[in-house]
Amino acid sequence: MITTKRIAIYALLTALVAVATFVVKIPTVATEGYLNLGDGVLLFCGVAFGPVAGGIAGGLGSAIADLIAGYAHWMLPTFLIKGAEGALAGLLFYLFRRAKLNRYLAATLALLPSAILMVAGYFFASWIMKGSAAVAWTSVPGNAVQGAIGVALALLLLLNTSRIKQFSSAVENRFYEKRLN
Repeated sequence: MITTKRIAIYALLTALVAVATFVVKIPTVATEGYLNLGDGVLLFCGVAFGPVAGGIAGGLGSAIADLIAGYAHWMLPTFLIKGAEGALAGLLFYLFRRAKLNRYLAATLALLPSAILMVAGYFFASWIMKGSAAVAWTSVPGNAVQGAIGVALALLLLLNTSRIKQFSSAVENRFYEKRLN
């Protein structure tokens, strides 16, 4: 059910992803793009708030950042790739927790394939947009580094927010529960 509270949370998370993506940008020559911290935030959103929040915040937040940064031609691929990345993180985390895995192991196992999806997604998008698989391969190392940093940042955010009682009680997700019912 879509509530006003949920819409407000999704909007806030979308803004956080956009800011994390746009504020810290390290330009990369090979991809004609930039490395950023947005992946860490959108992966965190997927695990902490669920697949819908991860998909919305990841897709919209990252696409908005591309628009603001002058990469409007990447908005649609970014929306699809980053939305899928955030949603997959949330979905896999949910499935791993249902299988009774420890929440940190479940989060790690959910984040890694999500980051790999992002790298693969940008490889194929670059191949389509630039018309060359060889050129698309040049995006893989930078995106892999960004994915790895994103996984590490998401785990740090999950670890630190799990210690904040008010935060963990406000989040409607199973990451912050000690045991799964």
